[in-house]
Amino acid sequence: MNTLTFDTVIIGSGTSAYYAARGLQAGGQRVAVVDQQAFGGTCALRGCQPKKYLVANAEAIAAARHLSGKGITHAPQTDWPALQALKNEFLEGIPESSFNGYRQAGITPIRGRAQLLDEHTLQVDDSTLIADHIIIATGSSPRRLDIDGAALAGTSDTFLDLPSLPPRIAFIGGGYISFEFAHVAAQAGSEVTIVHRSARPLTSFDPDAVTTLLHATAAAGITFWPEQTATSIERSGNGLLLATNSGASIEVDCVINASGRSPNLGVLDRASAAIKTSPRGIVVNRYLQSPSHPSIYAIGDVADTGYQLATVADRAGMLVAENILYGNRSPLELDTVASAVFTIPNLARVGLSEEEAQRQGLDFRVHKGSTKNWPSSQRIGEAHSFFKVLIENGSNRILGAHLLRHQAAEVINLFALAIKKKLTVGDLKSVLWAYPTYGSDLNNMIA
Repeated sequence: MNTLTFDTVIIGSGTSAYYAARGLQAGGQRVAVVDQQAFGGTCALRGCQPKKYLVANAEAIAAARHLSGKGITHAPQTDWPALQALKNEFLEGIPESSFNGYRQAGITPIRGRAQLLDEHTLQVDDSTLIADHIIIATGSSPRRLDIDGAALAGTSDTFLDLPSLPPRIAFIGGGYISFEFAHVAAQAGSEVTIVHRSARPLTSFDPDAVTTLLHATAAAGITFWPEQTATSIERSGNGLLLATNSGASIEVDCVINASGRSPNLGVLDRASAAIKTSPRGIVVNRYLQSPSHPSIYAIGDVADTGYQLATVADRAGMLVAENILYGNRSPLELDTVASAVFTIPNLARVGLSEEEAQRQGLDFRVHKGSTKNWPSSQRIGEAHSFFKVLIENGSNRILGAHLLRHQAAEVINLFALAIKKKLTVGDLKSVLWAYPTYGSDLNNMIA
């Protein structure tokens, strides 16, 4: 058995690990990155990036359909195998280039399954790795279904790699994965159903915006079953039969379990150190450090930060390098986190919700409405839209923004900047935005 010594070992090879490793290496440390899966991580290989190839196709199809009879005579159709080939062309070579990229940067990449033995020691297959610090960046995986026939359901990974599109698909869960892939499948021609255990889906987003999204979802031909808990999946003569607690059932060709993601905590199975965890991951302080084991840090989806977002993970990777090199001086600030659901139209948010602002006792006003009668919506045939902006009385600072419309995922970034820099309504109105654009519509949302 080999024994290798490093200043820091990082378990996981996604982008958060990349930023941490590069920061530490630049600070003079000897760093190793260990992963049992293909190098590159979830976002690059099984999440954000490949997903957007499918979303971009769905948006193009929807854009043409929304203008059918309004200047478009023949709406296009998705060529699913060709779309998958395009996506796979992007993915080809990422694991190897990621692995070699670490090595070329002076970081030691190691393929293998890491097990934490104590707060300074890891076992990776036949090797022992000893380090002053260990960063756990193992990400998350689709949450397992605990129902009869659960093995018959696929996951988001399954959907991303479908060689052909099933005619009938059911998604279990009311989160962003279900809704994004449901819109993709519907635009590509599938009959789609979303089964969700409670009345309200997408609970981290504004309820009024979500209600409007449900109207857009229905208009796209997607059936939403609220307050229905999946109880079993079984094979039927023509596919799969998905049953719910109400006694209802639906026959489909494919079931995708999108009921959420769980942190990958298997690395702790053999640890003598009792690392504190929660259902959302490894408990960390604001410096991404285990409170009880100061040599151990956690970043990305495996850390209980309250967010499973690539941007938060990447920022955590940068900060943890600073904290290891120079002492805990760079906390993870999560006051301005923009997030989006890539449905059609996009759903996006940043800053405070109405409930949060009220809970904080803030004095604020709300500007809200629809953009469907604005030229920017009419020219693309957009029938469903919503905006809500929270503005603090007195200071006129932007407190929160909630958008549902075409390009909302881009425009929300303007609001994020405004909130981060404490810009006022006057500051935003003083900008001579390029016009007419979706960004310039911001003026009408804060008037």
